[in-house]
Amino acid sequence: MVFRHPLFITVASLSLLAADPDYTAWNKVLSTHYDPTKGMDYAGLAKQDWSAMKRAVADAAKVEPAALNAKERQAYYMNLYNITVVNLMMENRQTKSIRDLSTDPVIRINIFKKDLVETRSGKMALKSLEDDLIRKGFKDPRIHFAINCAARSCPPLRMEAYVGSRLDAQLDEQVRAFFSGPNGLRFEPTGDKLVIHGTKILDWFSKDFDDYAGGQITFIRKFVKTDPQKQLDQFAGRVKLTFDKYDWSSNIWNR
Repeated sequence: MVFRHPLFITVASLSLLAADPDYTAWNKVLSTHYDPTKGMDYAGLAKQDWSAMKRAVADAAKVEPAALNAKERQAYYMNLYNITVVNLMMENRQTKSIRDLSTDPVIRINIFKKDLVETRSGKMALKSLEDDLIRKGFKDPRIHFAINCAARSCPPLRMEAYVGSRLDAQLDEQVRAFFSGPNGLRFEPTGDKLVIHGTKILDWFSKDFDDYAGGQITFIRKFVKTDPQKQLDQFAGRVKLTFDKYDWSSNIWNR
């Protein structure tokens, strides 16, 4: 028989006792300075709640992911991504696009490869956080409608932090809201085909939808309303996806 001291706690048992990190400051930022239809008021955030934004960064940076269960950890990584981007844009609130912060003059996306994300174990890049920890770690295409890169074509931020206990419901709501929103899906019957005009996200991350959701159309059908579902059934096998140009201009809200 193996004796364990009452204070000896394994990582596995610790995760069972875990709770979501403190997102109080992040929730304040979202509720005070963000509107899903208008964007983020970076100037107002900097002027009125700079300390709250920095507190959100600090609170996220001190979290030990291994102490969280899987749902809490997924929620944490997504919150961490969004907190980092909003903090970056607040600090560079005059920029017209997050891509303008890149040092690569052509593609202009290496800002996502810079070590900007503050974590307990050191800094890491947004791209590593997204690709290695979120996409590969959880294999959940819904995350593409939950993390936000401060561009106008991005799915809007949620008006609250993601939390483990409600994560599935929160993610489902995010996808449905985006698909039915102004940058969502448009269904156009054309002859014997159904053309769906949609976000470039469905194209860029097509492998995620194929590998983890049964394909783009299957994923779409799950999260659209009844009438579009009927159209998809009517035109089964005769559906064409086209993708909108991505607007990388800042999601700044000038009140």
